[in-house]
Amino acid sequence: MAIITNVHKEQTFNPIASISCKLFGHKYRITKRYESNLKEFECAHCKKQFTLDGYGHYTPLTPKLKKVNEVYESFYTKKLSIR
Repeated sequence: MAIITNVHKEQTFNPIASISCKLFGHKYRITKRYESNLKEFECAHCKKQFTLDGYGHYTPLTPKLKKVNEVYESFYTKKLSIR
């Protein structure tokens, strides 16, 4: 069961925020937290979405990675329900 903390908003391009992120880095905030300890993040400035890869690095959230997170979460919750 996933807890959604923030509703996805339509992304708008803001060149000033983009420059800010390039100079100072992204300001990550959690948008979705799964029971399997996976997390999805969004930059507070440029609104780009990220997730953690297998090594713990932030990677851009693609539709493929979003699906992988959901499949992993369903596998994890089914495994817990069997025990």
